Amino acid sequence: MRGILVLIVVFLSFNVIGQDSFVLSKIEISGNKTTKKRIILREVSFSVQDTILFSDTAKYVSDAENNLLNTSLFNFTKVVFVDTLGMWVARIKLQERWYLWPQVVIKFQDRNFSEWWKTKNFSRIEYGLIVNRNNFLGLNQTLQGQFYYGFTKKIGFKYQIPYLTKNQRGGLKIGASYGTQNEIFSGVENNEMNYIKNDSDIIFNEFSALVEFTLRSGFYNLQTFAIEFKDLSSAHELNDNSVAYFGNTDGSLKYIALMYWCKIDKRFSKNYPLTGHFFDFRVRQFGLGSIDKSDLFVTRVTSNFRLYKHLKKRHFVAGGAYMNVFTQKDIPFRFQSGLGFHEYVRGYEPYVVFGQASFLAKTNYKFQLVAPKEFTLPLIRKWKKFSKAHFAMYWNIYSDFGYVHQKNSGNSLNNKLLWGVGTGFDWVSYYDMVIRTEVSINKDGLAGFYLNFVAPI
Repeated sequence: MRGILVLIVVFLSFNVIGQDSFVLSKIEISGNKTTKKRIILREVSFSVQDTILFSDTAKYVSDAENNLLNTSLFNFTKVVFVDTLGMWVARIKLQERWYLWPQVVIKFQDRNFSEWWKTKNFSRIEYGLIVNRNNFLGLNQTLQGQFYYGFTKKIGFKYQIPYLTKNQRGGLKIGASYGTQNEIFSGVENNEMNYIKNDSDIIFNEFSALVEFTLRSGFYNLQTFAIEFKDLSSAHELNDNSVAYFGNTDGSLKYIALMYWCKIDKRFSKNYPLTGHFFDFRVRQFGLGSIDKSDLFVTRVTSNFRLYKHLKKRHFVAGGAYMNVFTQKDIPFRFQSGLGFHEYVRGYEPYVVFGQASFLAKTNYKFQLVAPKEFTLPLIRKWKKFSKAHFAMYWNIYSDFGYVHQKNSGNSLNNKLLWGVGTGFDWVSYYDMVIRTEVSINKDGLAGFYLNFVAPI
């Protein structure tokens, strides 16, 4: 009898030791008081009755937590696999964000805070109130109202449904806005922005209506198709510049714009990525010539690639490349672009460089001074959606390269290599907040201190 028991124990031991996978019996979700279960399950790559290798559990956990965080619906996520009396359960623990945000917006017309600080001209600030109802109906939908006053006076709305179809792949966004300005960016001279202004009257009106359809395949691939109607009109101040600005003598322009955008986003944290990669390709068509009776036909192609690597312990590197090309040579100023706004060579923040084609490359080394730490704000401890936060700090050194091609340009920064280097500190914290303080010097010897509020790459 004892021999039989020993054989049974040995058999069971070999069976357990040799087992390299398990069957998932159940998925338990907690903390989702608002968010529907199907929205959460859309972001995880496992389901009930899946056979999961023990060696793959760490990747399943990491991917699920990151995908859920990148929805911007949750402050914190935790995923674990647990053996409960022979039944394997996936437990997803969430802390939802606050979804009704009356968001106060301050936008600087001078492209960034550092440039505005030189003049401290409050008339060049847009003061806005954006009322966001995020995660509307618990379905990750967004309902937004926009109200701006200051440099631009604007009112608008947006309604976004990320999962319109039953298989949760197709989405829809609609929106409209109307805005007025008494000052407009009308040209570039000596690598700086020129403006036309009237202190007492409106000189520019803009109406826009947008319909956008999205198609999401898998977790990381997204395609977007959009059609937009624009109605732009100006007062007499722009009459002399109408041909250069609008491409006609009317002082106004109505046109249809089309867009196709595809992207692959496998960054770990879209807010401040340290690992992963990103690629996108976008084609914009402004005007359809005789079809929409605008006599406008401008095609713009842009593409981004970014790569993030964790070297070891607290060391990280990142690199990025950006391309912007117009297929036409003569482009009305309203549609021109280049380097100097969202894309720029660090060290050349005071300048704008427009052209028919532009290229930008960025490199970045980071050292993690303070690893991400969770903490609770004591004064608001009872409000869990606000009281629990995180903090991290990084030291950076970087080098950027850029080039903007423009035939017969009178601006000195066109058609030459732009290069800048620098160092700085990044603070990453509460509700996706990023604060960058940097000291940069460019190829021409100009040095400056700059303050920014988005990730460097």
